[in-house]
Amino acid sequence: MLPKKILRWHTLCLGLVLCCFFACSDTKEHEVRAEAKGNKKYGGTYRINMVRGNPNGLDPIIINSKLADDIALQIYDRLITFDSGLNVVPEIATHWELSPDGKIYTFYLRNDVLFHDNKCFPNGKGRKLTAHDVVYSLTRSCDPKSRTVAFWAFKGKVKGADDYYNSRLNEDEKVVSVTGIQALNDSMVTIELLRPYHPFLLTLANGFGCIVPHEAVKHYGTDFLRHPVGSGAFVFEEWKDDQFITLRRNPHYWQKDENGNTLPFLDEITVSFIKDDTVQHSEFVKGELEESFTIPTEFFTTVFDTRKKVLPPYDKYIVQQKPAMLTWFINVLCAKKPFDNPDIRRALAYAVDREKIVRYVLRNAPYRAAHNGINPPVMPGYDISKIQGISFNPIKAREYLKKAGISDGAQLPPLTLSVYQEPRLVQVAEAVQQMLQEHLNLTVHIQVLQFAELLDRAEHGKLDCWGTRWYGDYPDPENYLNLWDGALVPSSLQQISYPNETRYVNKEMTGLLNQAVNEKNDSLRSTLYAKAENMAVMEAPSIILFYEMHYRLVQPYVHNYPLDAMARVVLKNVWMNK
Repeated sequence: MLPKKILRWHTLCLGLVLCCFFACSDTKEHEVRAEAKGNKKYGGTYRINMVRGNPNGLDPIIINSKLADDIALQIYDRLITFDSGLNVVPEIATHWELSPDGKIYTFYLRNDVLFHDNKCFPNGKGRKLTAHDVVYSLTRSCDPKSRTVAFWAFKGKVKGADDYYNSRLNEDEKVVSVTGIQALNDSMVTIELLRPYHPFLLTLANGFGCIVPHEAVKHYGTDFLRHPVGSGAFVFEEWKDDQFITLRRNPHYWQKDENGNTLPFLDEITVSFIKDDTVQHSEFVKGELEESFTIPTEFFTTVFDTRKKVLPPYDKYIVQQKPAMLTWFINVLCAKKPFDNPDIRRALAYAVDREKIVRYVLRNAPYRAAHNGINPPVMPGYDISKIQGISFNPIKAREYLKKAGISDGAQLPPLTLSVYQEPRLVQVAEAVQQMLQEHLNLTVHIQVLQFAELLDRAEHGKLDCWGTRWYGDYPDPENYLNLWDGALVPSSLQQISYPNETRYVNKEMTGLLNQAVNEKNDSLRSTLYAKAENMAVMEAPSIILFYEMHYRLVQPYVHNYPLDAMARVVLKNVWMNK
């Protein structure tokens, strides 16, 4: 069972009584009435579960998982966002301009956005969000003292970002700002790049693009990650470890829908952290959850027939399917022996039977096995058939092992394959364990870690081999190729490496990637991306496994909740008719 709030009914009743005596503003009226324009309804608690467990934190600059980003999407606003077709649309920026040389973005901001009421503000009342808050928030992404994992988006791209980061890292305090990020006034922000960088605008829809008030960071200090304050549609209320996070409706939210209704419609969101997807599925069927994202492997053939047609009794639900901007893979730490040898990495990659994993372990639930690169097939304007990937070939696997000077996998030390507590990932790891033993005579131990711990240890170079996945943060191949961009790898193994956790370095590949992101011509840019990807794939810093298909079961009374290729959880537009 999920936690429930006993005060909600009393608040609603009191509001109805007061409404009879006082003229209400639109916002107050929305709090107390059930009906909305367009035959929509206000009210209700949306119950959603996230099987990956607690996020590592809700401070935008440390967000490194879809889990955290899904929750942050409810709490914060960003300059831009994506619609359900993954097109760029304004959020707190009404519009923007790019200079003719492609280096300076100018954003024009709304003037009616308020931060949430919170005790960090005088009298607990949230103030207006301005351009200075945007500068502050983006600058934090470049501050190593803030424990940022977002510097990759600014490093070598934004004017003054590297100088600021290094100054803060060395504690010389000579550089006090990122010169390329400036507020011209309260409603205009400029971001100046060192060179044209095609995907930069898209990166601002990422988690680090969330705008925060300096008062909250100062008030909560290092605990801000557990006390997020934003300007989004929902206000953070409570967090109990391994149990739930509760968000409530922001009564002062600025956005309206196409009918003129003030968003959001829901009163509350409860996020639970049941780690077993079979239990999540059961709770949904019992009516204890409004949705169930992903279908457990053991239930897949009871929900769909062989043509993926929905079977009774599941046809009474809304069953959503969408090819995903999501790839599963096993990362290998390239900076330490024996995996600094690409032949050993190739041997591992050729020994894995991806088709067998998809067909027999996952019962054909994924979109398909990955025989190309790390970019999924749904990337707009990018043909992954041009990527010659690594497919199952045990003969080649043994040949590459011998090329590395190893006649038998038993000569290698036992391999520890780390995974987090995601049932399907554990099942895949067990299959890979068996395949490496069978085809290379390599002993593999599986280590199951908490999700946040695995991410932290991977970033710090403390894992040799780990199973994971990458959700596209934005629809551009560069987002996936960044995972192998050597320019993002620090000089020391003791420093955090993100998003290139494998610490793979290939200067020629990085050079091609740099050419691609500077290229204005779409066709030529895709060609350069493909060259870079082909080069990296064949050195196997990651063992690409399969491309995902999204499945989401939704209760029939839930409305206006489309599923996109990034599976973003956008609940401010959702309404329920129970």
